[in-house]
Amino acid sequence: MSKYTEEELNRTLADTSQLLGDTPVSEEFSLDDILAEFGTGASARPAAGEPEKAQPEAPLAKAAPAAEEPAAEKPPAEEPAGDKPVQNEPAEEPDAKERLVSVEDVMGRTVSAVMEEESAQRQQEREEQEREERRRRRAALRRARLAAAKQLLRSLAEKKAPDDGEDDEVDSDDLSDLDDAPPPVEEPSMDDAEFEQKRLCRRHRRAALRCCIPAVLLAGVTVAEECFALPEMWTQGAYLRFGVVGGLLLVQALLALPLWRDMIENLQKKRFTCAWGALLLTLACLGDCAWCLLRGGAHLPLAGAAALVVFFCQWGVFLRCAARRESFRLADLGGNPPWGVEKTEAGAMKQRGRPEGFYTHTMTPDLPEKWQNSVLPLLLATACVLTGVVCLSGAQPTQPLWVLSALLAAAMPLAWPLAGALPLFFLNRRLSHSGCAVAGYCGAKAISGAKRIVITDEDLFPAGTLTLNGMKIYGEELGRVLSYAVTVARAADSQALPILEQLLSDQGGHAERLDDFRWYEEGGAGGTIHGETVLLGSAYFMRRQKVRLPKELKVPSGLFLAVDGQLTAIFALRYQPSRNVDWALRTLRRNRITPVLAVRGSNLTPDFLRRCFKVDAKPIYPDVATRLSLLEKARRSAPAYALLYRDGLMPYAETVLGSRKLLLAVRWSTALAVLAAAAGLWLCYYLTGVGGYASLTPMRLVLFQLLWLLPELLLAGQVKHF
Repeated sequence: MSKYTEEELNRTLADTSQLLGDTPVSEEFSLDDILAEFGTGASARPAAGEPEKAQPEAPLAKAAPAAEEPAAEKPPAEEPAGDKPVQNEPAEEPDAKERLVSVEDVMGRTVSAVMEEESAQRQQEREEQEREERRRRRAALRRARLAAAKQLLRSLAEKKAPDDGEDDEVDSDDLSDLDDAPPPVEEPSMDDAEFEQKRLCRRHRRAALRCCIPAVLLAGVTVAEECFALPEMWTQGAYLRFGVVGGLLLVQALLALPLWRDMIENLQKKRFTCAWGALLLTLACLGDCAWCLLRGGAHLPLAGAAALVVFFCQWGVFLRCAARRESFRLADLGGNPPWGVEKTEAGAMKQRGRPEGFYTHTMTPDLPEKWQNSVLPLLLATACVLTGVVCLSGAQPTQPLWVLSALLAAAMPLAWPLAGALPLFFLNRRLSHSGCAVAGYCGAKAISGAKRIVITDEDLFPAGTLTLNGMKIYGEELGRVLSYAVTVARAADSQALPILEQLLSDQGGHAERLDDFRWYEEGGAGGTIHGETVLLGSAYFMRRQKVRLPKELKVPSGLFLAVDGQLTAIFALRYQPSRNVDWALRTLRRNRITPVLAVRGSNLTPDFLRRCFKVDAKPIYPDVATRLSLLEKARRSAPAYALLYRDGLMPYAETVLGSRKLLLAVRWSTALAVLAAAAGLWLCYYLTGVGGYASLTPMRLVLFQLLWLLPELLLAGQVKHF
């Protein structure tokens, strides 16, 4: 489209016609006239009737090439009549030469344009990548905030939910929904997690062994002070007596550097652990030793009690790392675990496993750590306040730091550092031999609670325990009977399906199309094949369906096939009971765990299990709709609370029972630790307040700590005994 309007074009044409108004249209101009008017160096043709004049030679243009000079000096050649002489081309003007563009310039401009376009494209792609990166970071931040909010809701729900029983089923389901969310932080691989815990385990084990030597020596000195008559050089030499005790305690504090490092790491995570109490007690005892060296003292510093507290804190950290290492070692077998365990409304259920979330659940603080974070600072602060009350009372003690160390030692029971670590260590060592792993206290709590366990066909009779003991056909061809049986068994997902398929393959037959498939409450399944009603189930199911059976029937665990109400075939099945399943059922019965039968097999009834395993586990046999619903849930993926790598009922039962025993041991140990701290703090305050130092001796304080440790050891030992 032209950039001029129609009016402007008309105006231009009018001006041109006015300029050409005086020019005769009939007059013709020759090429010589035009060149004479506008050209340079060209000869104009003379008008008619005038003699030809010699034209002066046109000066050469300054810019003409030297090669054209000889041609310019030659006279023009004579042309035939009627032809116009050809004149030389006018020289190019300097302005026109400046307007010429070389090929190099064109190529340069083209290359520059292409490079600028590519640079702009790269810049645009870089900006797009930066925007995408910012978008991913914002999405990750949103996910992290959402996960933190869900973690807060989970902690609130755990506080409101009851510790045990069936009333917390709804809350546990809500928690399972929250646990299905992806972890807020990317979890390391199980190989890296195992390597890290192995490194920490090695470090803390060496530290615990080193700390054991000063602890034993200081405990021996404490007992020898009261039970034996020591030389006068020891009793009268203050520098020897208090210097040796303080030196051994200082050496132990230096050897426990991994414990203090772990304490600082937990403090960065806003966790208050027993290591803080051990550190305050050690500093108080060292200050008491320095007080006795400078000003003298009548009582031996409580270095033995402090050394035991430091040793058990270091040992507890080692046991916790060892338990986590055992769990990660089993989870690092490679690939997805075959099964996992989750708590449902019906009870604990074995489902398809997945490793995602196992590391997060294992590293979650347990119940003793939560109580340490909330109660221990209050106890230590109370000990310091009571020390001030005792020191400012009427009977002022001669060793105020001794009173402080006594109250701090009473507020730090030896059972507290082991309350959660020792039971978990024993449980993981036991479960690792059975191919199982529990994700710490968090995983054990998630699969415990309701005293029920869901059991399927594969749990009771694993692969290889079901065989064919014989079959009998009634008036039909074997291929047709096997084809019908395989068709119904495949729709019902029966355990006998592999056996029937092998028989059908040997006969060269194939399965038929099944219509109107349905389950029956009496223990069987059926449908329509080629317009015929086909039923497959137990003998009880056939009697309920009015199918006539032989009078002398001696097949207690058979599979019966009927077509249009007529008995067609009997498949005698043999169920080989497993010793592991028998042990698991007896263990569940002994621990009062009720099995829930979510089975498909028509023969797997409570009476059949009682006859087969010679034990009455008192299972729950729900209706067929409930059993099918539980089987559907069992095919889903379970959160990584517990991982199972071995088939059968025994590993499954050990995981559930071990988790339940772990919860009981940890809760009772934590309660006894808090009770020991409160009782010891009150007793020490009373004795120091009334001046009863004869009753509150260093050896008796050590015995008080060891006696409160004994129930913790017994409770932790019961975890591995089912």
